[in-house]
Amino acid sequence: MTIPVKLIRSDRLSDAAEYAYASKLPANAELIFLAGSCPLNADGSTAAIGNYAGQAAKCIENMHIALEEAGATIENVVSTRVLVTSNKQADLVVRL
Repeated sequence: MTIPVKLIRSDRLSDAAEYAYASKLPANAELIFLAGSCPLNADGSTAAIGNYAGQAAKCIENMHIALEEAGATIENVVSTRVLVTSNKQADLVVRL
């Protein structure tokens, strides 16, 4: 799968954040929808218990595998959402 993602930036929006405010796919793009990624090892055990960075890394690793099985790569991802189950500010910043 090599459909290019067009990143949308605007001179009317701040450029302080180094990201695109929108993205666009061509009409003929094949879409793949991923389910939530959990920090589970192949045997079903939880990875990196008590280690948020380790669990986030395992989720990304699992996402790479699911994308590969669907014929895509992380470069084809248009949007993600991260859900954190903690109310501690320090837990919301993960350095991978």
